[in-house]
Amino acid sequence: MTKKSVVTGLALAVAAGGLTGCAMFNRGTLHYSRTTTIGKELVDLQEAQAKGAISDEEYTKAKKDILEGGPLKVEKTSSETK
Repeated sequence: MTKKSVVTGLALAVAAGGLTGCAMFNRGTLHYSRTTTIGKELVDLQEAQAKGAISDEEYTKAKKDILEGGPLKVEKTSSETK
């Protein structure tokens, strides 16, 4: 083996180990922060309901989530997954 092939092989091994290490040890905590006001989110939500983009049930649940201050959880409907 030449010195160049050993160095190249070692560099590839280090790079591959570094890439897999990032995914394996990335156990951070997800932090949520609001980028709009609650009022703006409620207005947008009401507009979506008025335009028929969301159902009354989805509106009620999303409004409750907004008022509780947590992140909204959006679930895909069966028509969206097609």
